Amino acid sequence: MEKRSYRILFLWFYVVSLVLWIIEEAYTLTNPPEIFDRFRLLIATFESFIAISSFLAISILYRELKTEEGENTQAQTLILDLKRTNRILKNPESSFWIEVKSQMEAWKLTNTEKEIAILLLRGFSHQQIAGVRKKSLRTIENQTASIYEKSSMRGKLEFISFFLTPLLPEED
Repeated sequence: MEKRSYRILFLWFYVVSLVLWIIEEAYTLTNPPEIFDRFRLLIATFESFIAISSFLAISILYRELKTEEGENTQAQTLILDLKRTNRILKNPESSFWIEVKSQMEAWKLTNTEKEIAILLLRGFSHQQIAGVRKKSLRTIENQTASIYEKSSMRGKLEFISFFLTPLLPEED
């Protein structure tokens, strides 16, 4: 089991334990104790407060964990982008196409989609790609839609920008 599933399992175990504890304390509070056991009522009230406070603490920690998870994902994405930029900038002429092909592999593009993606990067229109590949315009449009879906891009400009942005100098 991975680390996250252990955390979730522990969290559920803890929550169930707290619920059972609160039920037991509520039972103690609703059934009046014997005269010599009156201080037990005070202790049960205090323990119930601790249990309810624990729920609050758990919810706060859970929200923080989710926030940290999102920030971690963003940081990993940024690190991957910076690594890609560094690899391209070391040798722009050959590294660019190596990185393009590597990214296409990561997106799991088919060979046909890779060919079309390269033509898109070279600035070909759908009509031009259809002419070069001797396919219908509709086929090329479907294949480019598949490329954009697999790469999580919304269109040609975003797709091209993904590869060209690392080559641009930083703004002053």
